[in-house]
Amino acid sequence: MYSSFQISSIIKTVNSMAVAFFCVVAGFISFFPSVSYSAPSYSISPLIIDIDVEARDIIKKQITITNTGAQQVTLYPTVNNISLKEGGTIDAFLAPVESDRTASLASWIEISRQGIDLGPGATKTVDVTFRINPTPVSGTYHSFIGFGYGRNRDEAEVQVKNGNAPGTVVTATIEDKKTIFLKLSGFIIDRFVTKANNQAAVYTFKNPGDEPLIPTGEIILYDGTGKEVATLPVNDERITINPGEEHSFISSIPIESMFGKYKAFLSVEYGGKQRGSVQDTNFFYVFPLQKLLILFGILCVITILGAWFFHKKYMPDVVDDSDQLSFHIRDTHSEAKEHDLDLKSK
Repeated sequence: MYSSFQISSIIKTVNSMAVAFFCVVAGFISFFPSVSYSAPSYSISPLIIDIDVEARDIIKKQITITNTGAQQVTLYPTVNNISLKEGGTIDAFLAPVESDRTASLASWIEISRQGIDLGPGATKTVDVTFRINPTPVSGTYHSFIGFGYGRNRDEAEVQVKNGNAPGTVVTATIEDKKTIFLKLSGFIIDRFVTKANNQAAVYTFKNPGDEPLIPTGEIILYDGTGKEVATLPVNDERITINPGEEHSFISSIPIESMFGKYKAFLSVEYGGKQRGSVQDTNFFYVFPLQKLLILFGILCVITILGAWFFHKKYMPDVVDDSDQLSFHIRDTHSEAKEHDLDLKSK
């Protein structure tokens, strides 16, 4: 058993040793110059890549990374779809669309995911390949190729998504290359329109393009003086003509208060952003059946009156007696010698 005096001596000895050890460590640390640790400094070039692409395109670009700091850094490339604000700055990082690679720029970008070690002042070039989907959806897409630093890839990706790491903004534009075309196969109007309840105008459209189309427009009717007298809507039901299909439309010609020769002008538009148009002209005559019957009756009356007038004037029924020659036929017989001529006599 230790006495209280011995225990007290042991505690004093331990404390003295601890103080001495602390002094030695402090002196050892103070012997070396102080070192300050700061975030790595590096730059990326170019900051923007803008490309116009088509289906199945393969485009190669390069990104240059330069370590502008005084310490070595390890960088990890990451690719993310983004949305941009009006000024061109990143608005938000978008979730990857793995199920639809036809509309995801990030899925078309190929870049090595290995860590990039850069010493102070070192520069390295990274190859980037854009391999466009065979059936891309037309539009403008944005992506961000970021280069974050850290002990591992997870730390680097967090820096990129927090906006604390530099990188390159990529914009890819895919134009709509689909064919939009509507063909007017025929525009026919009956030569003579006589009934109000008619189906005189027939026009046929064919869609040889790649997009469904809804033709709309009008048929304008002009009289012989060029004055517009009526308009007929085209495809009021908004019928869709699919690619490869053909459809005929039928319209009635309004013949009320119309008579004589007229011109029909067909004007039709189709398509969405890219608008197209087709036009055609045809001529026809309007002779309403009721008016024709009335006209025929009038002509009959005029013909009868003319015939009667002609007969009355040039073929009178009563003949004047002064123009007649009177003669008498005898009812007795006589000998031939009394009335026959003798050609043999001298």
